[in-house]
Amino acid sequence: MPDARIDNDTLHVSRIFDASRERVFDAWTRQEQFVRWMCPPGVEITLCEIDVRRGGAWRIDGRNTGGTFSSSGVYLDVVAPERLVFTWAHHADGNFSGARGHETTVRIELRALADRTQLTLVHGPFADTEDFRCHRDGWDGSFGKLETLLRGTP
Repeated sequence: MPDARIDNDTLHVSRIFDASRERVFDAWTRQEQFVRWMCPPGVEITLCEIDVRRGGAWRIDGRNTGGTFSSSGVYLDVVAPERLVFTWAHHADGNFSGARGHETTVRIELRALADRTQLTLVHGPFADTEDFRCHRDGWDGSFGKLETLLRGTP
């Protein structure tokens, strides 16, 4: 079970994966892997674009039982295989041409533990408690899918 808490409207999650730091980093930075685990179960990604470099952009479009959504951001820091920092915002009306909503920052730190990896995620600050809850649940579901991916063949 991951450790998750909120501190000043910011989510902190720590999780250990049975995979090398390089393997976990690849899952975040290789589009063909990223699309397989990003977003919780029940969400279908219909478009995924990632340009993982400082100043590069990312974008996902998808759908779930609530309708369609679009999210995007910019990579602020990329240090392979130990750190990713990027912005995150949803778009109004569930499409990429809609206005960007409240922007948060996601910081991923990867620490090698022999043949395992400790992932620490700090995401926020969130606009409200509901936004925090949605992202907490979303990351929990996504990390379950990431764990499944990492157990498979690279």
